[in-house]
Amino acid sequence: MDLKQRKLSKSEWESIEVPVSADEVEVLNLIMRGFSDVTLKYNKHNSLLTYLKIEKSDEMEDYLYNTYFSSKIGDLMKKYHATFMAISVNPKTKIKKADMIRLEKNSPAALEASKIILYEHVLINLVENLLKLKKSNGNWEYYYFTIYKLVRNSVINMNRHIIQIVNQILAVYEDDVDMSKIVENAVDYIEKNENILKYSDMMLYDHQKELFTCCKSAMPKLVLYIAPTGTGKTLSPLGLSESKKIIFVCAARHVGLALARAAISVNKKIAFAFGCSSAEEIRLHYFAAKEYTKNWRTGGIWKVDNSVGDKVEIIICDIKSYIAAMYYMLAFNSKEDIITYWDEPTITLDYDEHEFHEIIKKNWSENVIPNVVLSSATLPKVHEIPETISDFMIKFPEANIVSVISHDCKKTIPIVDNNGYVILPHHMAADYATMKEMVAHCENYLTLLRYFDLKELVKFINYVLQNNLVPSNVKIERHFGSLDEIDMKTIKLYYLKLLKNIKEADWSKVYNHFLENKEKRIKPNDYIDNKGVKIRKHSSLGPGASAAEKKAPVLGGGQLTRTMSVQEPVSAQNQKSQGANTGTCAIYITTKDAYTLTDGPTIFLANDIEKVAKFCIQQAAIPVAMMTDITDKIDFNNSVNAKMSKLEKMLEDIQERLEAKEVTDISHADKGMMSGKKKKSDHKINRSENDNNSYSETKKVMQELELLRSMIKTASLNETFVPNSSSHLTKWAEEMNSKNAFTSTIEDETILKIMMLEDVENSWKVLLLMGIGVFTNHESIAYTEIMKSLADQQKLYVIIASSDYIYGTNYQFCHGYLSKDMNLTQEKIIQAMGRIGRNKIQQDYSVRFRDDEQIKKLFSKESDKPEVRNMNRLFVTSE
Repeated sequence: MDLKQRKLSKSEWESIEVPVSADEVEVLNLIMRGFSDVTLKYNKHNSLLTYLKIEKSDEMEDYLYNTYFSSKIGDLMKKYHATFMAISVNPKTKIKKADMIRLEKNSPAALEASKIILYEHVLINLVENLLKLKKSNGNWEYYYFTIYKLVRNSVINMNRHIIQIVNQILAVYEDDVDMSKIVENAVDYIEKNENILKYSDMMLYDHQKELFTCCKSAMPKLVLYIAPTGTGKTLSPLGLSESKKIIFVCAARHVGLALARAAISVNKKIAFAFGCSSAEEIRLHYFAAKEYTKNWRTGGIWKVDNSVGDKVEIIICDIKSYIAAMYYMLAFNSKEDIITYWDEPTITLDYDEHEFHEIIKKNWSENVIPNVVLSSATLPKVHEIPETISDFMIKFPEANIVSVISHDCKKTIPIVDNNGYVILPHHMAADYATMKEMVAHCENYLTLLRYFDLKELVKFINYVLQNNLVPSNVKIERHFGSLDEIDMKTIKLYYLKLLKNIKEADWSKVYNHFLENKEKRIKPNDYIDNKGVKIRKHSSLGPGASAAEKKAPVLGGGQLTRTMSVQEPVSAQNQKSQGANTGTCAIYITTKDAYTLTDGPTIFLANDIEKVAKFCIQQAAIPVAMMTDITDKIDFNNSVNAKMSKLEKMLEDIQERLEAKEVTDISHADKGMMSGKKKKSDHKINRSENDNNSYSETKKVMQELELLRSMIKTASLNETFVPNSSSHLTKWAEEMNSKNAFTSTIEDETILKIMMLEDVENSWKVLLLMGIGVFTNHESIAYTEIMKSLADQQKLYVIIASSDYIYGTNYQFCHGYLSKDMNLTQEKIIQAMGRIGRNKIQQDYSVRFRDDEQIKKLFSKESDKPEVRNMNRLFVTSE
């Protein structure tokens, strides 16, 4: 995470102009529209009527049902004797001639050929599967549950007859539905249910609804905005800016830049205050420019008057620049119309002393904006920060203190220990009282729910209920009233309720059962050793087997071969007794364990990134000759880069001279035109002899640069050493399930750009060839920008990041490692875990802890949190 309080670089300015995807724009527009109507809900999937763009009427619905659906419904009724699907529809409905012509172009056959997906067809197909499995006593409840959820979605202009048929089917089978079976199969029915995920409605998160509602109040307010990472907190200012001016404060500049890019993509008018000591240093984006000078050649904006900020809707600033940004916005708006939105205010508060602390206290003390939002997944709650609350109330006596707290858990991101086991509270405490304390802690910090693995959790629920270990009033049929109440969040809350209701006398039985029956989620790759040597497994002679039955190979005098004798893997029970849990599960990410990193990139968080980088290269075991060739090329490129740097500096000096001369010539020419001394047609800028010499010199330098660029040598690795490439998987994971293994896709052009950087470690360049990038506070801004771009496009296999990148790294990671060398507070552990699972669709995720003590800290109550202590100290007005 880049915490340097400096001005934006050229590459950063360019990065915010890259539009976000069409899907992201749709979400951004939803957030902005949702501010005015927090109940806004819509579904982007087509019904037949919306696809045909025909006006809805009862007659038209009858006609469309008869033409497009009745034949299929009739077939299902006949095949499955489903008379309960019968409905009454006028078979002789007539429609307008113009509508008839339109329908002729979209006949049932034409629609089928074009493979257009209509929502009615989705429901009919699910109904067919339901009827088929109900008849054969198969897993019909899956389709019942799916239909039940989908028919309640907000699809516009659904055919009323299809809805009627679906509701009749649901009613007929309602009494046959076993709630226990729905919960028992929650992984398949809910978590992995592609239909529910694919066809879900678009709507605001509950925390956004609450935030927008409370911010419409005219009263001063302090909002404590607590919601899980990856649920749109940092995009909420776009909605707030629909009626208020926003000062977005962020310690991590990449968070501010991500918001800027999103804002520009939806034409918001923004300004920037980074590294500013006064308002004069604030810069406007072109959309926000009110007064400016046009470029006389291109007609575009040449120079913006940054002192005029009337049009600014959002100003994005770092911590150092807050006071300057505040007074800048106050020059054009009343303080009541401004909201200060402080993102991740607890950054650096885990340190006893930090250079930011003095700035934070100054900002809070001098703030005059009466509307403040403090936003973080790990923000202290109201009762934990009494000094901050009372200080705000003294400054703004009529203020409301509002807590917006959300615990969204539509995804499961399992916690995996260093032996490959998924960890939940019931795995961690042999002592009953300790278990109850953990449950209480989880209930107080429900953001932990998203890290409860649904599969293991359901095993626990099933075991407890089947063995009658809880009172009858907490059993499933008494807890869940209808299918509307069953989702991932309610099942996880139910798990906590069961834990609380197990009797102390039964707890040791429960704990020991799961201790003895644990299964590793990440299976060890026992088919190959760390050096790539295949392990040939031999079975010893079991009881009752004689040596004669185990025929030895006939020795026919052929060439002797060397074989490796390795003991066959033992059972799970024997593994424990023999100490097979070594704490090194899935650590060989460049070799035998790479296949476990699936679906998307991985982030490896560590304090000593150099150590991790060296380990990755060392374990890859790249042959000496190949490594020598690569390092020789890198060294050669470094020498070429040094020469290029001198020429580029020379080129910059020449261009600065030319630009300064051109500005002077334009100014003189404009004055001449205004005084009438020259006609417009006579207006020409004459080049002097010095200019011609400069242009000639420029051409020469550019030719030399081009020659040097052509000398840069491209390095490449054999595919065998690129994790999860086809050759790599053949060597390291031939016996394992590597179907979804994720690999890097880095173009030669990008590799060439990295090779041309002279201020980057050679080891990092080698890592890039393997698909591994490094995030740290690095002097090379160019390297950092390339890594950001690759991370944003999900082209890297792994990113090794220092602990500074725990907060606000908004890239899409499917897996994460927390290194042993990280001494983290509880809040920082949760922030680190928040880097994983930000993708929209449900994939296989994992948070892999190298130190199990960090997991214990996560689930235990902390009485003296440094973030709480420092917030009460710094977020108060100086005397």
